[in-house]
Amino acid sequence: MKNSVLWRVVDNDSGAEAIVSTPAEAVAFINSRFDTDENDEPFSFTEVGPFVPKPLGVITAWAAKQDDGRTDGRTAPITIRPVVTDGAIDKCDAVVLWGDVQVTWDHDVYTVNGPDGFEYDVADSAAELNEILDEYATDYEYVEPERPDSHARPSQRELIRYGAQECASRFGHLDDDALLWLAATRITLALWRNTPVENWHAGRSPLHDGTMMRINAATTRLVRSMLSFDHVDWVDVGLAIVEPSRVLPTGQSVLELGLACHNPDDPAHEDDPRDDLAEMAQDAIGWGRAYRLHEQEFGLRTLIGFFCAFDNGWFGAPSWRRIVDRFVAAVDDRDHGHWRVHRDQPWFDEWFTSRPADIADNAELRRLLLAGPDLLSEAAAEWCVEGAIGYVCRDDHANGCERCGVPPATESSS
Repeated sequence: MKNSVLWRVVDNDSGAEAIVSTPAEAVAFINSRFDTDENDEPFSFTEVGPFVPKPLGVITAWAAKQDDGRTDGRTAPITIRPVVTDGAIDKCDAVVLWGDVQVTWDHDVYTVNGPDGFEYDVADSAAELNEILDEYATDYEYVEPERPDSHARPSQRELIRYGAQECASRFGHLDDDALLWLAATRITLALWRNTPVENWHAGRSPLHDGTMMRINAATTRLVRSMLSFDHVDWVDVGLAIVEPSRVLPTGQSVLELGLACHNPDDPAHEDDPRDDLAEMAQDAIGWGRAYRLHEQEFGLRTLIGFFCAFDNGWFGAPSWRRIVDRFVAAVDDRDHGHWRVHRDQPWFDEWFTSRPADIADNAELRRLLLAGPDLLSEAAAEWCVEGAIGYVCRDDHANGCERCGVPPATESSS
């Protein structure tokens, strides 16, 4: 298959797609699922390139080359710990490098996402991916691997200890309130955002990006209210998140939101949300029981520290205030560094003239964002998302920032 031509079969209505090796397979795939009239064209055909290897093998081969051709299985003397993302262990569709660089794989192309989830580049061959990884490698310290199998997925015990250490090394001292808010963002991501709720949100859905931001913020607020360094009932936290009657900022319950997104005629939204919520509840119970045991083994503070190893730029994370300040500064300044990658977009000029009246005042916009995006109106939240608030640079710019055009600080002469 390595050198064979592939074809991407795309359902133009739902966006669902499949990769096949011949047009004949594509036709067979269509005929097996749909009854089509002679003049209908529900699918389109696009020739794509040959299969590219799955990313983990490419990355470990690249790492061996970095380490003078070593091929004994180690990942090279660089702080590269490829970790297959959740849900992709068998397929190896995505690999995380250095904690903030991720490589994803779509049969015929690699996508490399840098810090903050910003898409830096794509490659359609292992050679091109190697060139991109070479550029990233210059920013990371070379060290000896911790053990021969350091590219393998770490155990939960290792993850918890590593996460608590990373929290301290990445953020230094965070007071208890800040730690619990950061933990709430990560728990919300795991038990709400990265669940069937994301399928409700995907494709053609009434759950728009602005609405999703408000709902995520409200869920984070709920989780934070249930966290304490005195006691946490982990099962209750999980069940509270997926409670079908929980009222969201839209005025809907969780179940009503799922039903509004349900569409049995759309493969992307055909699953019954009641089944989704039942599955999420079971997962939440299992999650809660596991973390109750983890708390007994590691202690509550270490477990909270484990949740706080990464800042995803959400409301409640340490970087949120910086994101808000930069976004508010950018909404009146078309030359702001935030617009460097957006300035040529067709929506750019129109966006500046479509600002909702309830956030016309920058002080009020800043106040509401800092208090929580769930307090924004629907129109205001959507406007902020369309203005790429999710892509505001979170870097502290202490040493400059190429992305934002901030030059490095010059060293003062002694």
